Amino acid sequence: MLEYEKNNKKTFVARTKKPLALRLRPFFMLFKSSLFLCGLFFGSLGYVYFFYCDKILEYKNDKFIVKKITFDGNDKIPDTLLLKASGLRYMSNIFLIPLQEVKQKLEKVAWIRSAVVYRKFPDIIYVRVSERIPIAIFQSKYKLHLVDAEGVILDHDGIGNFSNLPIVIGEGAEKEAPHLLQCLDHFPQIRKQLVFALRVSKRRWNIKINKGITVKLPEKGLMQALGILDELSDSNGFFNDDISSIDLRMLDRVIISHKNKIADPSVE
Repeated sequence: MLEYEKNNKKTFVARTKKPLALRLRPFFMLFKSSLFLCGLFFGSLGYVYFFYCDKILEYKNDKFIVKKITFDGNDKIPDTLLLKASGLRYMSNIFLIPLQEVKQKLEKVAWIRSAVVYRKFPDIIYVRVSERIPIAIFQSKYKLHLVDAEGVILDHDGIGNFSNLPIVIGEGAEKEAPHLLQCLDHFPQIRKQLVFALRVSKRRWNIKINKGITVKLPEKGLMQALGILDELSDSNGFFNDDISSIDLRMLDRVIISHKNKIADPSVE
């Protein structure tokens, strides 16, 4: 292809323009060289990595063999149970321990909320767990279970050690108990008198407090109802001895039944 260029003497000089492929050829050569150098570098790096990694995994002396497994943060669960659940083994190669898999196994234990597992070279596996804290005892089919703040059921042989916890009963009580107890925490005088709570028709609560008083709480407006109950108590948070039940299912009225007297009609 010819181009004409005007010189100073106003004459036209013809020159040939190089094809695009020829003009881009140096860039292609530079690109190919760069690819070759990158491939050589990363190939060498990979060879070195796999060579030495293989040497480490085959290293059979005592330096990288697990000699100690440390558990931390567990109060209710013994080390022996955690060791069994984790699948960890002494005298294993420390580089072959699948840390993420061990973590997942531990977090399948009901009492464990979270777990962290890592290596402490040259021969220690360190495990830190966060346990769930029981807040209530759930009674279901004549069996007792512990329940945590997320409604998770925690089986435990020594439930007697948690006899100070309130008992919740009824279908779905284990899931709704955290919300009930959280509301009761705003009224400590009532909270400390709580004996047990019964979930009624999966909709609302009846709670039994000291002196055998049954308090019928509404499906909605739980905090408001507890506030009314708190106002009915004396300065120490107690109620009259002759009260049998307090019906707060309708927030615009309070129905109080007395012992040995005919109660007002209930409202469902």
